[in-house]
Amino acid sequence: SRLQKDIETDPSKQFGHLLGQPKALLPVGGVPLLDHWLRIFRETSAQVGPVIIVTNKLFHRQFVEWAVSRGLGRNAVVNDGTTANENRLGACGDLHLALKERADMIGDRDILVVAGDTLFFQDFSLSFFLSSLPSQHSGVVTYQIGSDAETLKRGLVEVDASGQVIKLLEKPEPTATSSRSACPAFYAYRHNCKALIGQFLEENKDAPLEMKDAPGQLLAWLLQRVPVQAIPVSGRFDIGNLSQYRDTLSFYAQTLDSELKPHHGAGVVVGRACARAALAGNPSDGFGGKTVSLLVTNYAATVTMRPSERLVFVPHPEYDKDHEFTSMGELLLTTELNGYYGGLRLLRAAAKRFASLCEKALVPLTANFTMSYETTIPRMVGLSGSSAIITAALRALLKFYSTLEEGGPIGLLTRLGISEAQMPQIILDVEEKELGISAGLQDRVIQWYGGLVAMDFAPATPRESAYTRLPVELLPPLYLAYNTRLLGDSGKVHSPVRARFAAGDPEVVQGMATLAALANLAVTALHAGDYGALCDAMDENFNLRRRIYFDKVVGARNLEMISLARTHGLAAKFTGSGGACICLKRPTTESPGTFPLKADEEAGRRGGARLARGARAPGRGAAD
Repeated sequence: SRLQKDIETDPSKQFGHLLGQPKALLPVGGVPLLDHWLRIFRETSAQVGPVIIVTNKLFHRQFVEWAVSRGLGRNAVVNDGTTANENRLGACGDLHLALKERADMIGDRDILVVAGDTLFFQDFSLSFFLSSLPSQHSGVVTYQIGSDAETLKRGLVEVDASGQVIKLLEKPEPTATSSRSACPAFYAYRHNCKALIGQFLEENKDAPLEMKDAPGQLLAWLLQRVPVQAIPVSGRFDIGNLSQYRDTLSFYAQTLDSELKPHHGAGVVVGRACARAALAGNPSDGFGGKTVSLLVTNYAATVTMRPSERLVFVPHPEYDKDHEFTSMGELLLTTELNGYYGGLRLLRAAAKRFASLCEKALVPLTANFTMSYETTIPRMVGLSGSSAIITAALRALLKFYSTLEEGGPIGLLTRLGISEAQMPQIILDVEEKELGISAGLQDRVIQWYGGLVAMDFAPATPRESAYTRLPVELLPPLYLAYNTRLLGDSGKVHSPVRARFAAGDPEVVQGMATLAALANLAVTALHAGDYGALCDAMDENFNLRRRIYFDKVVGARNLEMISLARTHGLAAKFTGSGGACICLKRPTTESPGTFPLKADEEAGRRGGARLARGARAPGRGAAD
């Protein structure tokens, strides 16, 4: 493997003792990788077991020793008898062998198939995955990749609006599909699939091994015969080479305790912030206008802090790659997606601004911490992923340095002389003053206040009365579509319009005033339950934005996404600066107030849009 070759040539010889070790038994977090799965199996609320490992003859003894030491017994390991790559059975052949050799142990149970080198991010829950599968559906997990270069290394799936997998493509060219949903080697198969696995191998017995080796090829065949549901996860660790293995080890060392669980207990705090969508008014928030926005709780960023001797910011193994790439193309795409510093710069900037505020208020900060983050928010599509990380970090900092005796985070804010209405500006200062990122207040207001909020950014409006929480019950069913292939940059999008606004360009100045008026109309429509009027406001919001920014800036794929939504009776507008849009089905004349969604799924896949039912959350203040 690439990892073994890297270990052989590594001049430090630090990992020389791992030569000849199967990847599934490499230490991660101080224990073999398989120990993490064994813990997950034993902790899940569902009945999982027995555990069966299939290996070749070369590694058989090592896996037997591991299984016996973990109380699984010798019978937990199946030896396929192969000794070289040339005579291997392949993953599907090994799976079929295990089903035959251990049929008495498996019985009529459903089966879970996990590749030995698969490891998900620490927010993965097997219980949630299993409980999310519809009855009689098999299941897979998916995670989003942001780089076109990654499509050539992953199996990608296309799903319909309900989340059912309709197609799998093995390492396709980026132009072969608009999907960026990677499907790792983790499959839940209903018991009726076991006979089909044998049928797949029988039908392909004369085919070259590479045509029936990868488990993804089996999945593609099964899709024509059984329903398979896709359950999203935040991501997976990739330990294909030594650099990635080192990064994974570092991440686990900083984020897991001695029991292989995320740090918890005394002193450990977690801050959370969700994605957001503007319902009307944007982008006038950056020009003294008004907006109406809501949280999208489908996606969130979390920041975890725990006490430590030194101050440590933990690089994320996926989003903070900064020293090794497979090619110049990957370097280019990764940097365009994550910048030069990934999420670490956001954590450091938030901590620096917080420290400055405490210093000014004479609030001592005597404890050090280790800070890490996770995010499930699709990147660079206008859902405010960066500000969510900053908001989550500031929430975590307020929790970490506050005490119940002094009123918790709210009490600490009072000591700092900061009101709730001032916090969005502080979050914005982290981006603008610390990092030089051009942005507006809208995202920071909704991510701090939560729920559904009407905002007035007129200079004459006092901040303490500028933000009005609205009942989330006023919202109709909403849908979110996004396209990760767009990879927009809101700062670049806003910059020419800002210059025109500052110069008094009447089209821009009047346009922003009209956008603010549309926000007022949206609030009136929500209170009246007039969703037709709300649809009109949303559509006009996008139309006006398009006239101000011009099609070249808006982008052809964004226009296609909006057009597709409108073709099917949905009002649609950008959630932010492009890449994602929020949609509302126009009430039908036959049945006013109902919202049947009949999307052209094939057209959606061609356009690259992912459609999800919108979500909203109750308010989340500093203490949440």
